[in-house]
Amino acid sequence: MTPEDQLAAFLGEVPRQGRAELFTAEVIRRIERQVLIDRLTTAAAGAMVFALVLWACAPMLNQAVAAIAPGLAPVAAVLAFTAAVAMVGGSSVFRRL
Repeated sequence: MTPEDQLAAFLGEVPRQGRAELFTAEVIRRIERQVLIDRLTTAAAGAMVFALVLWACAPMLNQAVAAIAPGLAPVAAVLAFTAAVAMVGGSSVFRRL
């Protein structure tokens, strides 16, 4: 600890940051911003590729859904009713269970 830091601690003052610390903080902030932009770009590219694959497979998926949907409609109705009761009742429904 330098004498200035000791005096600042004794007097209860907050020591001023040096120029090197401010420069380091700014460099780190810019690096983190660039990393964020790179990750967002990668995620957007992945989402676009995924969307194109789903678009290309849409005719096949439509046929599969048309074949499976009639059998799953009652199950979906029961699940939707259960979710509605749980949302309306809130935590009181779970306390009774």
